[in-house]
Amino acid sequence: MKRKILWLAVSGLIVLSLVMAACGPAAAPTTTAPTTPSTTAPTTPTKPGEEPTQKETVKPTGEAPKYGGTLMVVGAEFTNADYMRGPGSGVYVEQLFQGDWARGPAGGYGTGETDWAYANSDVFDIKAGYLAESAKWTFDAAKNEGTIVYQIRQGVHWALNPKFEASRLVNGREVTADDVVYSLKRSITWNQAYPYLNNPELRVAEITKTGPWEVTVKVPYTALMIAIARFNDTVPIQPHEVIEKYGDMSDWRNIVGTGAFMIDEYVPGSVSTRIRNPNYYLKDPVGPGKGNQLPYLDAVKGIILPDASTTQAAMRTGKIDQMSSQTRETATELKKTTPQLLEYVSTSFQGRGNPPLNMRIDKVPFNDIRVRRAMLMSIDYNAILQGYFGGEGQIYTWPHSKIKEYQELYLDFEDYPESAKELYSYNPEKAKALLKEAGYPNGFKTSIILTSGNVDFYSIYADYLSRIGVEMALDVKESTVVSNVIRDKSHTQMLQGDTAPIAIFYNGQPFSGATSQNNRSVVDDPYINAELVKIRAMMLTDQREAMRMYREMTKYIVDQAYAIPAVVGSYHTLWWPWLKNYSGELNVGYDDGIWSTFIWYDEELKKSMGH
Repeated sequence: MKRKILWLAVSGLIVLSLVMAACGPAAAPTTTAPTTPSTTAPTTPTKPGEEPTQKETVKPTGEAPKYGGTLMVVGAEFTNADYMRGPGSGVYVEQLFQGDWARGPAGGYGTGETDWAYANSDVFDIKAGYLAESAKWTFDAAKNEGTIVYQIRQGVHWALNPKFEASRLVNGREVTADDVVYSLKRSITWNQAYPYLNNPELRVAEITKTGPWEVTVKVPYTALMIAIARFNDTVPIQPHEVIEKYGDMSDWRNIVGTGAFMIDEYVPGSVSTRIRNPNYYLKDPVGPGKGNQLPYLDAVKGIILPDASTTQAAMRTGKIDQMSSQTRETATELKKTTPQLLEYVSTSFQGRGNPPLNMRIDKVPFNDIRVRRAMLMSIDYNAILQGYFGGEGQIYTWPHSKIKEYQELYLDFEDYPESAKELYSYNPEKAKALLKEAGYPNGFKTSIILTSGNVDFYSIYADYLSRIGVEMALDVKESTVVSNVIRDKSHTQMLQGDTAPIAIFYNGQPFSGATSQNNRSVVDDPYINAELVKIRAMMLTDQREAMRMYREMTKYIVDQAYAIPAVVGSYHTLWWPWLKNYSGELNVGYDDGIWSTFIWYDEELKKSMGH
């Protein structure tokens, strides 16, 4: 409501619209073998955080870390504990590679190459080997052959919590290459596994133990890039004994992993508790605690709270220590009442906020580029940013918003072609002229299929469009109905959009592929298709260069006006000062909560602050 009032004050009247109930890659001439680990950068550590070049990103405190304390965070229900169904398990069950903490802020001691505020980062050179010490891949495009060779880290043991039968079954034994083979195979044969469901091309992978601590994966060249992405950092390595006995890890009591913490308690609707793994293998990579055994915390409690107001009250009173993904309004109110809170403002928006508006370009009237350009010109994006989001956010968010670790991929507005810059000029008179030229002197009627959560924001766009004679009705559907429309591409006009995770930019999902659910404008452009083939090939030897190639392609894409970008606002992370070595990180790579491995808790400071 506050946002709506503010927007009215800035833009005047919001007139609500009527609400209605791959092309294969070309063969490379020769086989190419990266000589470095899967990060492809010679300076990248093969162990998390090995002495990177230090660059101050936040002010370091210089304090020596202390052991002990229980971190209190907002928790969630354990609806399904088998992380083979999706990435994000690094707290309990680790992968071969994960994000390198020291490549982020790391309390002021990291390199600052990322802020670790984005949930789907898959940049090779800010990762580190966890259960794998290294990975190398080779390929022969002409023979359609690709190979990945992993060297498995020795001396890593499964966490042992004697409270649980599953953990006792594994009994803290050492992780082996056989465990890795078993888990990678499970990911492409179990019909509920994320890779099995999302990447059927990997089902033909041959996964074998080729040495005492070596695992080799063979796939078609055309599937090599996705094999690297999936097997490196999204497949949890699990002990075969647990799966063989219980079928999966759906029951939280059966979670057995190698992470810094192990599950100890879960009370539905109340709390989950994870405790320190005393046999964890990693050391603190940077700062005054460099070389210390991790983790520092005794435990992490996830408090399951019923609503936003209760969560905010818990934060104000120190009942929880950190909260993330808050809007500017919420963060401002919390800082007013509790000025001691520290804050990080995130501009890593991909996959969050309001989605773009996709126009179906193979149907009238959006098959005419003049109509699409007129639609974009009719929106005052800067007024929305200032009035609706208080000036904090991004305007140029399609096909991808700006994320620090993907900076080579992002096309800044000053580098847009002049004809593309014009699309953001807010020029309703020229928009009307373009519509007249396209045969719509009085505008036209259209509709957009969307879910109820996007109505308020899209109403702003509908108001602007009405000023050039375009009546965009909001066709509100249940989420399941919208999902079916997306799957079947059964919309005939407009559809709430998506950009796809930036981590798989090389697939070009927002504007490529007949079956891609993210290609909601139904784009099939020979130039884009050909460029994506080149980009995917480059990914195998130089990811950063692939990003730069994509950036050049974006100059063409934005000029085609395939979608109306959505202005997005900022997201705020807040925490109490007694969380040390913390800088607002959320996801280290794909893994949520893994930041708790590296922070420490100043209980004396907490007491001195009256909590």
